[in-house]
Amino acid sequence: MTLPPKLQRELDDLLGASHNIEVSEDPDFINLVFKAFQLGVGYNATESDLLLKIPRSYPDAGPDMFWVDPKITLASGQVPQSAEGIETHLGKQWRRFSWHRQGSPWNSTIDNMQSYIEFIRRRLREMK
Repeated sequence: MTLPPKLQRELDDLLGASHNIEVSEDPDFINLVFKAFQLGVGYNATESDLLLKIPRSYPDAGPDMFWVDPKITLASGQVPQSAEGIETHLGKQWRRFSWHRQGSPWNSTIDNMQSYIEFIRRRLREMK
């Protein structure tokens, strides 16, 4: 498997930051599963696997949306806003968080995997 050089460098940095990441490929995407990703407070679990589907044209095109275990809800039992969809990827079900970058579209000269992970963390905090 040959990853885009920029993505490989960024994954190496994330692995060095104590992330456990499984990488697989399909015809359209590079699939990244961050094992035991910390969700923060306000959810019915403290962690979940996190799926990112990275377009093959990365970094020119960036990731869009993210997926977690389908059992993840808010601590109240409610499904987070824009996370109603359950989809099957990589042979298992995932809850799709259909959150898109608003007001600041992906910019390959400044955005990277670290900035996308931070975007996800902000979204998770805001969904409470």
